[in-house]
Amino acid sequence: MAEDRRSVGAARRAWRRLRAAPLHTLAALGAASGLARRADRAISRASAGCLFDHVDQIPPSDVAIVPGAYVFPDGTPSDMLADRLAAALALYRAGLVARVLVSGGPAEVVGMRAWLARHEVAVVLEDPAGLRTWATMRGAALQLGAVATVVCTQRFHLPRALFLARAAGLHAVGLVADARRYGGEGYNASREACARMRAIFDVAWSRACA
Repeated sequence: MAEDRRSVGAARRAWRRLRAAPLHTLAALGAASGLARRADRAISRASAGCLFDHVDQIPPSDVAIVPGAYVFPDGTPSDMLADRLAAALALYRAGLVARVLVSGGPAEVVGMRAWLARHEVAVVLEDPAGLRTWATMRGAALQLGAVATVVCTQRFHLPRALFLARAAGLHAVGLVADARRYGGEGYNASREACARMRAIFDVAWSRACA
């Protein structure tokens, strides 16, 4: 039976450590080339002034967007994902959003929808094709149009998520969803550095093809 949340186990943490080595290398190459610095500047500019730590700082909006993260086989969200969902739930209960969009892989979406249903969120929209943050934001823009949105995710991820949301055409602000320490900080930092560089290319390519 699914629970409200669960911490990832030793096996998954070991898998992250194995995956971290190439990410550390790519992040170092990006830093050496100056690409990482350029990506950081562009993302910081796009997200300046629209990251908030508290629900009462958020303006009324149409939809909360929850990007996916790991879900256990029984449907229980990992701590990181449960905290994103809890942030969206807080917005919903405060009357600041009327709907929540959950986006990720199919299993992630099923787990997120079930979590929100247990907490009596009436309107949950789904995007089971949001396998990357860019796909999540483009899918949201296609499904919702240029509406006011609140992206609910962790602080390390939020600037890039907002950069991509705005590039996709959403009027987005962000609510920081950190409620604890999650572990894997080194892995997350290297993964995020690589993802930021890719985000710059994704947006540039999309605009070139428009």
